[in-house]
Amino acid sequence: MDDFREDIFDEQKIKKAIKKGKRKSIIMIVFVSVIVFVVLNAINFAAYSYFSQSAFKQWDAYIKLSTPNGYISETVDTKGILGGESQFKVSKNMKIKSLVIEQKQYKFGVLPSLSYSRIAGNSIGFTGEDWQVTYKENGWRNLLFFHPDVTYQEYKHDEDLINQMQGEQIYEVALSFDKPYKQRELPLYELPTITWFWINTYSDSQLKTFQEKARKNDWSSTFIRENEALGFSVNYSIYSTIKLDNEYEDFLNLLQTSFYHEHHRAYDFMKDVDAKDVEILGIVVYGTKEELTNIIQQPFIKAVSLGGVINNY
Repeated sequence: MDDFREDIFDEQKIKKAIKKGKRKSIIMIVFVSVIVFVVLNAINFAAYSYFSQSAFKQWDAYIKLSTPNGYISETVDTKGILGGESQFKVSKNMKIKSLVIEQKQYKFGVLPSLSYSRIAGNSIGFTGEDWQVTYKENGWRNLLFFHPDVTYQEYKHDEDLINQMQGEQIYEVALSFDKPYKQRELPLYELPTITWFWINTYSDSQLKTFQEKARKNDWSSTFIRENEALGFSVNYSIYSTIKLDNEYEDFLNLLQTSFYHEHHRAYDFMKDVDAKDVEILGIVVYGTKEELTNIIQQPFIKAVSLGGVINNY
């Protein structure tokens, strides 16, 4: 008992006990903080990875659907809190090589990071005297399409422009047909190695809207823009006897995966259409002037729209 009383009134021992208690408290606080930090970072990383992968799939589907032979070639993600931001490059397969055509960004997650961008540009062909052509970041023209079930006041004919160009170059050309064709009905027995098929995903109400615009608006603005035409690519020689079942199935999956509501609408319109009954409204082909001449001059080609041009090497 006397020893106990001495301990109680021993100032040095009291200070040591207090210090020991503080050390234990600090160690416990640090330990708990580290555990909380690790757990929260693990949760944040898991959420970031999930949202990042989900957003990439949606944007990859969107790019593949809205950019003929286009795809995301590179992404750089910045992690935020339960989300982040992705900077990505869009490339296009131009038969002999792929080139970056645009750089874009998207945000993802519950609390995506904040960022600001500034874009400067000018309007080209908006006078009503020429086609209202728009351009990609790398300077290539966006392709123009003309639905065969719509009567337009004017049709794009870039074959003269192609013929005026000098040198051996590879041209990207969108060809709109005179009527919808099923794959087995295509008037071309063989198509180039890389061919993008423009698929008829338009409802009757959409066609009616197109027809009204073509009738009421200036001819220079009445067409279907590249990002509004949906289709899929085939990277091998196409013959009229070959079936496109696998490519069409992948196309439907992309329509479901894309974040864009118009792609979901197109899926609802196409989901019950069998591959053999799919209507092809046009194609995008790649080749030299000589390789494309025979196709462009066919009577079933209603419009010709020039897109990208690269040197043939």
